[in-house]
Amino acid sequence: MNTIELKAKAKVNLILNVLGKRPDGYHELQMVMQAIDLADDVRIEWERQTGEMAIRGCFLGGMQIALDPGHKKLPSGPNNLAYQAASKMYDAFHRGRREVCTIEIRKNIPLAAGLAGGSTDAAAVIWGLARLWDLAPNETDEGMDPEVRQTLFDIALSIGSDVPFCLAAAMGHTAAIAEGRGEKLTYIEPLHARIETYTPPVEVPTAKVYGALKPEDYAVPYDVAGYLKAETVREKCAYLGNHLQAPACRLYPRIAKEIERLSQIDDGLCTLQSGSGPTVFTVFEQ
Repeated sequence: MNTIELKAKAKVNLILNVLGKRPDGYHELQMVMQAIDLADDVRIEWERQTGEMAIRGCFLGGMQIALDPGHKKLPSGPNNLAYQAASKMYDAFHRGRREVCTIEIRKNIPLAAGLAGGSTDAAAVIWGLARLWDLAPNETDEGMDPEVRQTLFDIALSIGSDVPFCLAAAMGHTAAIAEGRGEKLTYIEPLHARIETYTPPVEVPTAKVYGALKPEDYAVPYDVAGYLKAETVREKCAYLGNHLQAPACRLYPRIAKEIERLSQIDDGLCTLQSGSGPTVFTVFEQ
C-alpha cells in the first residue's frame, strides 16, 4: 500500500477580468490567482492488485475508487471532481491494470464559496497519484517529463477551469496569471500579504452570475501590468478588482453588505469578492 497526504489549498482571484465570450460558449478570462493557507486535507492510498478482475460493476475501468468527500452534501461517486481526477489519471497512465485507490478528504474550505474547494481537491488527487506513480521525481514539477506534465494539465482542464491553477499550486507555484479558460498559466511572485476570507451563508451559482453579467460590468479591464509593476502590497492593492463582483452584488445584496462591512476594518487595504462568490476577502500588509 502506498500513501500520500497533501494540503489542497484554496485560491482567491486578486484580479478577474472578463474579456468577452468565446465561440465555445465559455468566457475569455484574465486572472491573477493566488493560493492561500486555507486548505483541505487529502489522503490518498493506492495499491496495485493481482489476480482476476472482480465482478463487473465493482471496478471502474480497472481501478476501484473509494472516496470519502468530507461532507454529507458532497457526492462520493463520479459526480465528485476528486473521483473524476482519479478515474482520468487511471485512464491516462494505468489503463488495463487492476488497482485500488482510496481517497479521504477533510473539508476545511467552505462549499461553493468561490475558493475552488472542489477543484483543488481534484488537483491534489492528480498530483498525489503522479507522485505515487513516480511520474514526478520531486515534490515540485522540477525535472518532470514535459509530455507527462502536459498530460496532467490536460486532465486538470478537462475537469474544470480552476483545476489547472490548483494543480500548479500543488506543484509549488502559488501565484499565476491565468488566461483563456484558466489553462494558460504564467507564474508570478505571490502577493506577500495576509489575506483573510469570510464566506457568508449565501448560495451563488456561477452560471447565474455570468448570466447577469452586463457589458458595462467588464468594459474597463483591471490593469494586470500595473499590478505586476507595483512594488509594495499597498501599491498592488490599488490594481485589484473582479468583473463578476457587480453582477453578484446585484443578485445577492448580502455580498455587497459584507464587502462594505469588511472594508471598514482597520488596516485593511482592499476588500473584494473572490471568483463568482460568495466569499469576500480582505488584504492586509503582512
